[in-house]
Amino acid sequence: MGENGLILQLMKKISFHFLFWIFIALYVFDYVIDLYDLKYSILFTLFETAIYALVFYVNLLVLLPLVLEKKGKLLYAASLSFLFAITYGLVVVAGLKENLLSSDFARSIASFLLNNSLFIVIAYFVWYFNKFEQEKQKRLQTENEKLQSELLFLKSQINPHFLFNSLNNIYTLTLLKNDNAPKMLAALSEILRYFIYEGNKETVFLDAEIEVISKYIELQKYRQIVGMNNIHSEVVGSTSGLKVPPLLFITLIENAFKHSDIIEDATGFVDIRFNITEDKIEFKISNSYHPKEKSEGIGLKNVESQLAILYGENYVFNVTEENNNFTINLCLYGS
Repeated sequence: MGENGLILQLMKKISFHFLFWIFIALYVFDYVIDLYDLKYSILFTLFETAIYALVFYVNLLVLLPLVLEKKGKLLYAASLSFLFAITYGLVVVAGLKENLLSSDFARSIASFLLNNSLFIVIAYFVWYFNKFEQEKQKRLQTENEKLQSELLFLKSQINPHFLFNSLNNIYTLTLLKNDNAPKMLAALSEILRYFIYEGNKETVFLDAEIEVISKYIELQKYRQIVGMNNIHSEVVGSTSGLKVPPLLFITLIENAFKHSDIIEDATGFVDIRFNITEDKIEFKISNSYHPKEKSEGIGLKNVESQLAILYGENYVFNVTEENNNFTINLCLYGS
């Protein structure tokens, strides 16, 4: 929560407490006005309300958190007794015992305890509720920090995975003394710059992700892919203002190129499509492949783990294989 949020929350609490004591003061004034004139009714109301507030806040801010929670019930009961004795003594010293309580000692004690016990109970409920909310916030913060740590770990796996595959391709070109090796290295450096500066952000603009996807496809051109003419990329709908987690789609696209037969087969293909509507982003990527022993690697598992953390149940992720075609359908809701 930002500083403005904390200030707003504090102002709400102060307003609530202020209105609560205005209500109590009016309640007290309502019964003393029938017994005394206006001047004394106001004075007696202010004094009695101040006693209630003293009992309430000493219990809320001192006895409950520092005595009951840390020292135990026995010392808390003794502290309450001492608090009652002090506040009852204030009423007596002020000469208001007969006016606010009763001329009879026993009855005045009973009346004082009954009235002030109500504010002891209210203070307890306020303290317990605040404690419950604080513990809830701590649990949420702990869970969020755990998820963020897991997400950072998953993202840290993507870069080496991507870099390893790309450097492998560049290494192959250098062995063949291919002139595209330095071009591929330059293109790779642009993509890695995006990884470094944008990869650790919570979200980035979809336009930026699509741009880095275009650079990745350009990177592939330098590999002398046989089926290069069968690489298709299409975006349908407006991407303006939309945000997504960084590096999500590039991992799926890299997976398609890695396992596709497009490198050595002129009929091989990779098809990339975005279909964007007001409430969702649909992403579909298909690639052809030759049947062979496959290894899933960390790519798809990594993406699924990130989706579970970032979107909860607000996504659909399907993988299908049919007639040597591998297709991934990803749908993000509420983007």
